[in-house]
Amino acid sequence: MRIRLWQWSRAVIGAGALLVPITHAKALANPALAYETVEPARIKLGETATIRVTSLDGYLDDIQLPKVAGLTFEIVGRAQGLEFINGQASPAWYILIRVTPQALGLFSIPGLTAKSPALGLEVVAENTPSSFSWQVQKSAPPAPAPHSSASIPKGARLKADAAAFVQLSIPTRPVYVGENVPMDIEVGVRPGVVTSMNGLPALNSSDFTLTLSKQPLRRDQNIDGNPFLVMTWHSALTVVKPGNFSLSVETPLSVRVDTRSADDQAFGSILGWPFSQIPSKGVPPKNITVASSPSELKVLSLPAAGRPRDFGGAVGEFQASSEVSSTRVAAGDPLTLKLHISGIGNFDRVESSMFDHLDHWKTYPPKSSVTRTDPGGTRGEKVFEQPLIAVSSGEQSIPPLEFSYFNPTTRRYERVRTQPIQVMVSTSLADSSLRAPSEGRAPEQGSARQLARGLRPDHSAAAGSVRDLRPLYFRLPFLGIPATLTLVLAGLAVRSRRARPTVKTAERALAQMSAAAHSGNSSLFLETARAAVLQALAHRWRLPPEQIGSTELRARLGKTGAEIDRLFALADEARYAAGESQDTDYSYWLALVRGELVRGAS
Repeated sequence: MRIRLWQWSRAVIGAGALLVPITHAKALANPALAYETVEPARIKLGETATIRVTSLDGYLDDIQLPKVAGLTFEIVGRAQGLEFINGQASPAWYILIRVTPQALGLFSIPGLTAKSPALGLEVVAENTPSSFSWQVQKSAPPAPAPHSSASIPKGARLKADAAAFVQLSIPTRPVYVGENVPMDIEVGVRPGVVTSMNGLPALNSSDFTLTLSKQPLRRDQNIDGNPFLVMTWHSALTVVKPGNFSLSVETPLSVRVDTRSADDQAFGSILGWPFSQIPSKGVPPKNITVASSPSELKVLSLPAAGRPRDFGGAVGEFQASSEVSSTRVAAGDPLTLKLHISGIGNFDRVESSMFDHLDHWKTYPPKSSVTRTDPGGTRGEKVFEQPLIAVSSGEQSIPPLEFSYFNPTTRRYERVRTQPIQVMVSTSLADSSLRAPSEGRAPEQGSARQLARGLRPDHSAAAGSVRDLRPLYFRLPFLGIPATLTLVLAGLAVRSRRARPTVKTAERALAQMSAAAHSGNSSLFLETARAAVLQALAHRWRLPPEQIGSTELRARLGKTGAEIDRLFALADEARYAAGESQDTDYSYWLALVRGELVRGAS
């Protein structure tokens, strides 16, 4: 009887020490808390235990090791992973400490962090039997029934001591090279047994590309009476070469493996929770890899027959439409042509050069953007935007745009075509100002004959008085003309002086360019440089800025003029293409503009 009581007391002591990690698990509700666990909590003299210090609030700094008589401590490493807390995965940082006993006994290890309680560790002799190792009676309860797969996804199997499963779902039909194949990956873990997931699921083959989001969809599910956290990733598989493949997904996990004997497990099941969940000979979590069952996939090459010359590798089902920013513009003003390609497929291979050349229009390189509408990234829309400038007035037509792709459903190449767009281009203000002021105006009545003969006489032949015969320069209205001309010339002189680039103007322009270069705003940098150089050259050459073109620059400045012309072209591209130039050498252009402004201000 005394022996039986002694065994029960040792069992209670061991269970109390093993319950310490459970107490810590409850403290995980506070994400800012760092805590410790010791595994196993009962060891034999000559064995070692491991203390894991866990932080859910960032990287752990070095900690001070405790001092306990009869125990030695040593930091053996650091790690990073995920902690499963109430069905939620949280990032965690770990410090692993090895505990080596020097004597027998029940030890209390003080908490290593501010709010953590003490840990219990029992060290027994090598020949001491397990606290739960007595023989159970022959009429012991039957072993638990094998795990049923009724509540597990079809084709999946429980692994890691029935604590995890991985499932891969892909289409069973043949697919084509370049096609985006929708796929689902499910990872189920049993919280408490699976302590962390040490990476995202990965394919076992390098012949495919797979991109997973870091935040999967989560749900709680009961499997064989045990709670599971099931994480689902909806993604797409990109096929890069033909052939027959056997695919599976591998997921790295850290798992506490129950190493108790069958008798101990049976006795734990009699006591119920939490004894049934405590591995009496438990060890620190073990890193394992759980793989899904293999899935077969057949990949076909794209057919060579009927392949269009402009086919760029797009595989899927697509629709296309086009539009312009305005259907009424003035000659010389930009508008934006947009091409919309939507549907299902590999949008990374959807390409269009739009128009490299278009009669009556000046074209610029297009830019594109993609919007995906499903978690796997197979559905969405790609929009191409191309700036156009009309160079001719009147009603102009923008031709249809075409796009070719391979349809895996119909197994043939198909082409979509947009509708033509009509744009009314009006005469620009600069062109209308070149017309003669009297254009379209009827001559005054009675003067047609005189205009045909030549100059109009100073006075009418029907003058009725001697006062009317005085010369024109003696008349009062004419006397105001010299004064008016003097005022006009003075105003032009003042305006010319104001328009002359000054040192302050040059310094201001250079400062704006330096600020734009520092922030990486090439559009503002190039536009400021062009405006400053044009003003300087216009003053130096006594020409309107609009008359300074490529020919004038190269004729007057030679090699420097060619570089300034290239600067103007980059500024036009940045302005009309609505983007940053890829050829912006800030230091080079800043030195070139500084030289021109200094010459213009001198």
